[in-house]
Amino acid sequence: MRTDLMLRGAALLEADAANPNGVKFNLATWAADSRVDFEIIFFDGEREYKFPENEPVAVNCGTQACAFGLFAISGAFKKEGLDYVLLDGLVTPKLTLAAGTIFLGWEAVYQLFDITEQESMHLFSSVAYNKQKGATAELEVAKRMREMVVDHLNKNAGVINQSDE
Repeated sequence: MRTDLMLRGAALLEADAANPNGVKFNLATWAADSRVDFEIIFFDGEREYKFPENEPVAVNCGTQACAFGLFAISGAFKKEGLDYVLLDGLVTPKLTLAAGTIFLGWEAVYQLFDITEQESMHLFSSVAYNKQKGATAELEVAKRMREMVVDHLNKNAGVINQSDE
């Protein structure tokens, strides 16, 4: 697990949650125009409010995004190879590793943080949370990320201590 990246991601979520001009947090999408209501006009809204292919996606209250979508559009993990592509006007996270291998969507999540599919779903899937929108939900994702780091470090400390005996 890349604990350094997990902690950096948690801090970004916490900062965004405190920023009234930050993205509108929504676990239902990687990133979308904030006018899309995924509960009512999912398909029509996607078509009506696509991102223009030649413009960067705004990281402000005009955009709604999930945690990993925010990581991708913000550029916070650009050095690690995380970016996004617009496929038919919709955001998809894209991770390009140093060797040139490219991962899209959920595979980018697993690879960036070096976690399992199950861990990724626990942290970032909308079905893993009761509340899916707003700053409270955003802070809950950050909290889970921090808890997973602590659990990982405690587990590894136990392995190191046992091997020292």
